[in-house]
Amino acid sequence: MVFQQFLAIDLGAESGRGVLSSFDGERISLSELGRFPTGRGADDLCPDGVQRWDFERIFAEIRALVDRARDEANGDLAGVGVDSWGVDFGLVDSSDALIESPVCYRDLSHPAAMTAAHARIAREEIWDATGIQHMSFNTLYQLVALRDRDPALLEKADRLLMMSDLLHAQLMGTKGAGVERTNGSTTQMMTPGAKAWNTQLLERLNLPHHFLPEIVDAGTRLGVTTNGIPVFTPPTHDTAAAVAAAPARTGTRWAFLSSGTWSLLGAELPAPIIDRRAMAAGFSNEGGVGGTTRFLKNIMGLWLVQQSRRSLARETGKEYSYPELVSLAVAAPEGGPLIDAVDERFLNPQDMALEIRSACRETGQPEPVDAGSLIRCCLESLALAYRRSLRDLGALLGSNFDVLHIIGGGSQNTLLNQWTADACGVTVLAGPSEATAVGNALGQLVGAGAISGWEQAREVSRRSFVPDVYKPNVAANERWADREEQILKIWRG
Repeated sequence: MVFQQFLAIDLGAESGRGVLSSFDGERISLSELGRFPTGRGADDLCPDGVQRWDFERIFAEIRALVDRARDEANGDLAGVGVDSWGVDFGLVDSSDALIESPVCYRDLSHPAAMTAAHARIAREEIWDATGIQHMSFNTLYQLVALRDRDPALLEKADRLLMMSDLLHAQLMGTKGAGVERTNGSTTQMMTPGAKAWNTQLLERLNLPHHFLPEIVDAGTRLGVTTNGIPVFTPPTHDTAAAVAAAPARTGTRWAFLSSGTWSLLGAELPAPIIDRRAMAAGFSNEGGVGGTTRFLKNIMGLWLVQQSRRSLARETGKEYSYPELVSLAVAAPEGGPLIDAVDERFLNPQDMALEIRSACRETGQPEPVDAGSLIRCCLESLALAYRRSLRDLGALLGSNFDVLHIIGGGSQNTLLNQWTADACGVTVLAGPSEATAVGNALGQLVGAGAISGWEQAREVSRRSFVPDVYKPNVAANERWADREEQILKIWRG
């Protein structure tokens, strides 16, 4: 018998969806109500040449999902909450109007803005002040780019809201309650481990900060929609929501890999690690639920496959399904070329297949010429990146790991899961594939008082979902060690 029903709105770079969660007091079950393309924001340029999200369309799709969920719940919908990717934001003026459509993090103006910021403040100082790795699309650098493009917009702004917070505000018809901590931490504008904006950093970059709102915790009741449905803030950063749903057991040494368009590999810690070695290794201290820190590293993820699929469609005229591409990768010859899946050159190339082939050619490797070899290159490069990142993580924490939890949509890729187990030499537990929606729903349950807190939330996740187990093959692990040594020599010339 259904005890309560909540709508989790989960936005990704490719698509958004509405998932109706039913909680019977012990377990959560999920039912997808609908899905819609979000658009990357990079396919369509606005008249000013800026890449933006079609916010009005996204919001209209969400409103339609809320109405459908209310009908499905017979008018008894207990709550709604939105999670999304990080760093992107909207500016709201004093009359609660959105000043302009949010800019996409893949906009090409951001790398130059990051370079300009580092000319003013050393990257090491910014790391010390925020604990966040330097990526050109971080909100901090987006604000620098916006200031240089149209400084009047920043002066006009009354509030800056991250995408999820902005959508909550739109649903409620208000300015919004503030910025939720897990997503706010991705801005590179917060003091590490604290619920506070680092306004001194913004002042040093000649950026205003009058528009920075209150920081709120995941699991907070924000208000109600314009038609009376309670609005709760889940962990609004999709990775934070997924990690909150990881079915990890207390006392185990576990790491997580949130696998989707992006791959984020890390560990949940009680406090941030502000260490220059962590900066050099590319790790960030992002906010987790319950005051924890998600100590993690960004890796390009299945974006490589998604964009290679687009390239192949242009080249061949064939729309490959993802299962077809995996089958072709399995059949492709072993020992093919590998790329650095952390390199920002793959962030937003015009043609992913051409960029991958160029990277292989530049390092003296054979170019992947067909679909199978191209996708195998993507997947094996990811497995190698996971191997190296997990080793770096263990060295920084002074610990090995018993298990790697792969969560999110990428956990359904059985080939990559096994290659990851083999490459990393660790047991992989895959699932739930809907971890972000689960974490979103758990945040709403916390906010509604239906469960006591985040420790119980993880218990609910363990009761509700049984992960798939992938054991590492010793011989395969040794082959990965040999291959890593060979490829590093090739990359270093």
